[in-house]
Amino acid sequence: MVPLYFVSNEAYSGKSSLCIALGKILIGRGLKVGYMKPAGTLPVRINGVTTDEDAKYIGEVLEIKDDLEDIAPIVLTQNYYREGLRDEDFSKNFLNIIEKSYRKIKQSKNIVLLEGAKNIENGIFLGISSKDICSRLKAKAILILKYSTEIVDTVLLAKEFLGENFGGIIINWIPQNQTDYLADIILPFFSKKNIKVFGCLYIDKTLSSITIKELAYLLEGKIICAKDKVDELIASFMIGAMSEEQALLFFKKQSDKAVITGGDRADVQLAALETDTKCLILTGNFQPPTVVTSRAEELGIPIILVPFDTLTTMEKINEIMGRVRFHEFVKIDKMIEMVNKHVDVDLLINFPKKL
Repeated sequence: MVPLYFVSNEAYSGKSSLCIALGKILIGRGLKVGYMKPAGTLPVRINGVTTDEDAKYIGEVLEIKDDLEDIAPIVLTQNYYREGLRDEDFSKNFLNIIEKSYRKIKQSKNIVLLEGAKNIENGIFLGISSKDICSRLKAKAILILKYSTEIVDTVLLAKEFLGENFGGIIINWIPQNQTDYLADIILPFFSKKNIKVFGCLYIDKTLSSITIKELAYLLEGKIICAKDKVDELIASFMIGAMSEEQALLFFKKQSDKAVITGGDRADVQLAALETDTKCLILTGNFQPPTVVTSRAEELGIPIILVPFDTLTTMEKINEIMGRVRFHEFVKIDKMIEMVNKHVDVDLLINFPKKL
């Protein structure tokens, strides 16, 4: 099979989740699957080896036995950027290194799934953009992109950049209210332009959620109760800045939520606890009164103390939720279900038989 290189026009478009889900599906079919991220962008040190954080995680989930040095042969650290800009010869062997690792990984494999960097141009000044790597490895690039009003321009630009290496697209994070427009206008246009659409994945509550534990870490917060519930998922947020009576009515409108309120608003905190709330986020580093923590512990609702004011906290949450990581098994199961249902896996792995 021709290697598939999953690329995107921006970070957090769904490449990693797609690689995991597709890998799991193909392994379930009895295929031997290889995986690599030729140009990593999330450097981390593991047992003295610099590798890519996502590549390491995906390798573990797919139970890949290849060496980390081959799974992520080039990791774009700050030093790589600095030296690459100083010395044009610094990266002259990068494609050779990538190809050597690929040849090792593809041995005894039925298919190799390749994951791109943050975007298709990443690494172009080092000669290792998605186009460069696809050309060297004879891979086909599959563009994973979030739905947007600029989707047509984005796809056409990517197709032009990737040239003969362009294989097609998978559209991700599609809002339900765009179903008709996508089906009636966008997809027919892509068909006329001979752009293969292998799948359309709609926004899903589970996939767009975050664990309480990860949220606390990213908000530099401290969990002060119900610590056995920190693996619960949160998909929505509400701000409590009203009277207790108004708060109770307001909070009943949303389930499975986190409520953000001032650490000194015990009345609002107690009102939130009496509705379907997953956790409280208390701003300003105010320690809530014992009556609040005791009730939260009794109900199994974690409380996170954060050092920021309410507005800053909400801004940070909006930023975080735009780049939620894919490191929970419940998300993996959901993504496998969605790919099986909404992606033409057979067409994807069997096209084309040769370049």
